[in-house]
Amino acid sequence: MDNRMKIISVVIVVLILSAGVFAFGYSRARTHISQGPITITDGQNRTYTFQKPLTRIVSLDPAATATFYALGAYSDLVGVDYYSQYPPNSTLPVVGDYPTMNVEQILNLSPQAVIAFSDYPQSEVSQLLSANIAYIFLDPGSLAQIESQNTILGKITGTAANASLLNSWMNGSISAASLATSGIQNGSELSVFYYLSNYGGYWTAGNDTFINNLFQVSHLRNIANASGYYTMPGELIANDNPQSILLDQYVPFSAVNQTPFNETQAVLNGKVYMIFNDNFFNEPDFRVVYAIQWLINTMYPSSPLVLPNFPLHLKYPPAPPG
Repeated sequence: MDNRMKIISVVIVVLILSAGVFAFGYSRARTHISQGPITITDGQNRTYTFQKPLTRIVSLDPAATATFYALGAYSDLVGVDYYSQYPPNSTLPVVGDYPTMNVEQILNLSPQAVIAFSDYPQSEVSQLLSANIAYIFLDPGSLAQIESQNTILGKITGTAANASLLNSWMNGSISAASLATSGIQNGSELSVFYYLSNYGGYWTAGNDTFINNLFQVSHLRNIANASGYYTMPGELIANDNPQSILLDQYVPFSAVNQTPFNETQAVLNGKVYMIFNDNFFNEPDFRVVYAIQWLINTMYPSSPLVLPNFPLHLKYPPAPPG
């Protein structure tokens, strides 16, 4: 099970999908339609070649769904998974709810490709491949890999120019973040604990997660230094004494009013924060830039990060309120 499925397994999220596919605003007309064969390599080193941009795609990856929308390719989707909630108001059929997909329903939609971020049962994947449906696995673990994901999705939908605009915006945003935090010296970063879930322990995000990558860009020191998503022992949390604590939106503030948290600097100094939307932190797509902005502006208010204007026009802009 990959890291994002570990998040889903410990955080219970209720998603409501409702009306309005034709109400969507797309980013702009396709500014570049690929000429000739399109070749991509996915996250499991499968190589696919398509003779022209795809127009019938199933997305079982919420991050890919959001990216398709930003690129102006949402109209190419014919089905999504249960966890795809951006853009809102979708009436696309829900054909996947990890750990299974509805293969029969997917086959009835006649997609050219299925985009996924986790290892679905091989028997289900084999049925797709036997029907000549490409199974494209994407699970970026860093900002650079998110940009690669943008490029791949742009290539297969003929929206490569929009993908380049999106990547340029991400790069400009990261440069702005570096400038905003340039006065923070190595060793003086604030320490942070990300409280992902209190389901069966103190779940957090450690090394080799893109959440940790967000902390690094934001000049924050993550006290969780084991690998992946895991439960951190309470005594280690108390000993590391984080200066700030971030609560996933499903962890109540009352969770820090007891050991091992109640005597930490974070609690004593009132530096406990509820993140504004866990999808911006837990889904590896272009929206993580706004998570970085929030982290820097919350932790280092004297060095505010102002992002470049988002380059694509969307009916439902990705920026969080405020």
